Amino acid sequence: MHYEMTAPFDGNAAKAFDLATAALTSLGFRTVARSNVMLEVEGPGMMSSRQSALLGASRIKITHGNRRLDLEAELGGVRRLARFVTWFPLGLSLVLAVILSVVFSMTLNESTWMLPVAAVTCGNAAIWLVAGPLLVRVIHRHTCRDIDTLLQNMVQMGKMWVR
Repeated sequence: MHYEMTAPFDGNAAKAFDLATAALTSLGFRTVARSNVMLEVEGPGMMSSRQSALLGASRIKITHGNRRLDLEAELGGVRRLARFVTWFPLGLSLVLAVILSVVFSMTLNESTWMLPVAAVTCGNAAIWLVAGPLLVRVIHRHTCRDIDTLLQNMVQMGKMWVR
């Protein structure tokens, strides 16, 4: 997943990059490259939806030129959570179905338990097939919103420190 944003900018780029560096390094990002016209950081990734939405970006590159700030972000944290909420609940449902089948087949002689076990585990999987993509969409939207906010704050900080 990839995200790009551009904002008009005619302020002090160094001060704007200082703001971004402070905000992002406090979240665990590490600076990969920095110059007068570019800042590139790499993040630890998002492990939970309760973390800062900026962690949905695994790599952020901000460049200054032509009176604007250009931001490119690789949304690796969002992609990781998307894989997790897709595969983990399905795998968990499958494991639950196997465990319940083994336990019930050893303790019960009749096969009347098969339909309830199949219904519960398939129902759980079906719920997550719907809920997973909705959750990913929310996380993606929050990450993009927070990236936009960071860029706008950089623009405002740069304006306050015009050369």
